[in-house]
Amino acid sequence: MKSPTPVDPLTFAFIAVKITLVIFAEFVVIAFLLFYGAGTVHWAGGWAFLLLATGSLIPATIALIVHDPGLVDARTKLAPKGQPGADRLFVPAHTLMMLVWAGVAGIDSVRHHWSYVPLALRIVAAAVIPLATWAGYLTMRQNPYLATCVYVQDDRAHRVVDHGLYAVVRHPFYAVTIAYQICASLVLGSWLSVFVALIVAVMLALRIRVEERYLARELAGYAAYQRHTPWRLVPGLW
Repeated sequence: MKSPTPVDPLTFAFIAVKITLVIFAEFVVIAFLLFYGAGTVHWAGGWAFLLLATGSLIPATIALIVHDPGLVDARTKLAPKGQPGADRLFVPAHTLMMLVWAGVAGIDSVRHHWSYVPLALRIVAAAVIPLATWAGYLTMRQNPYLATCVYVQDDRAHRVVDHGLYAVVRHPFYAVTIAYQICASLVLGSWLSVFVALIVAVMLALRIRVEERYLARELAGYAAYQRHTPWRLVPGLW
């Protein structure tokens, strides 16, 4: 496993502040859309999700900043040099769908009460969220090049990662992300937001095709990795 590239204290502090602001902004936006869609702030499911999600994310983020601040910095970069054109379209489209997802959850679960999700299922889904968050952190520990945008990170000596979860499927972070969003929808009590999450899953599957064509062409060893690890998201399925 490649050792994380050390950074000087000033750069470390800058990265820490930047990711803190990003997380805070995401929290505010998602919270606003959830409760605006619901038409009220008196929504136990909405608050439970936000507290659970944030409480899971903060320690994982702190651990990642300490372990590999360079990766955290890479994940905050938008439209980096070399990013495929199709991926430049995907990133804002994905962001838009996440906003739609949050608004739909409140409208469905609280404002109109269209959905009913059994309490037992919501509890099970709530238990998955911290597990999925930590699994996402683990994929980042194993893959120090797991940036938000698709591009070859020449400045960080980008190479193929084929160990750990990446020896099972080629895109474990996407698999974890899909599971997380579906469970989040269930915690919020919205089958309509589950449907939106499935649309996002299809978008991620399409992105995988774009990403893999690009990496097979631009990243040495990726084509061999594809042959060695045949499954993209789910072993035995796809």
